[in-house]
Amino acid sequence: MFDLLNLTPVPADPKAELGFNPKDINSKDFGFEKFYFLDSIKDKSKLVKSVNVIDAGAKFKNKKVLIVLDDYAFDEGAIKLIAEKKQACFLIDIGRIVNSSGVSRAILFSKLRTFLKMCNRYGAFYAFATFSNNKAKIRTSDELIHIAMLFGMNKGQARFALRMMKNYLL
Repeated sequence: MFDLLNLTPVPADPKAELGFNPKDINSKDFGFEKFYFLDSIKDKSKLVKSVNVIDAGAKFKNKKVLIVLDDYAFDEGAIKLIAEKKQACFLIDIGRIVNSSGVSRAILFSKLRTFLKMCNRYGAFYAFATFSNNKAKIRTSDELIHIAMLFGMNKGQARFALRMMKNYLL
């Protein structure tokens, strides 16, 4: 299982608390095989931010990329198109849900649950990442599996989603 982190490098002043050394983090302590760091991804074209599903379906259906969506408003046609090509993979930002609260969290949770049901129905690939920006916000693999189970998935689907990232970032 893998996770994608958004960590800042250690600043020049060691007393500053803005960052820390990513090499000090052992992925095994959190139940992962490996951590990927957003700054160290060599091929930046493998990770694509998209405004919505329709744009992603049109642009990236034949490319092996991870698509990070800003909004999980669903469109069955675009998801079906991406699912039948079996190339692109949606990267679900779990950190966005964990860091939000109140009504905005409920709306995001509902949209994401519906989006993942459609992905499962049509066979579209998806992966989970936390995009943690400090060591305290890194979640264990078991926590991510249980959060994914809140979306109506079983443990096997959640583990499969956590393993999908290595196929796209190698």
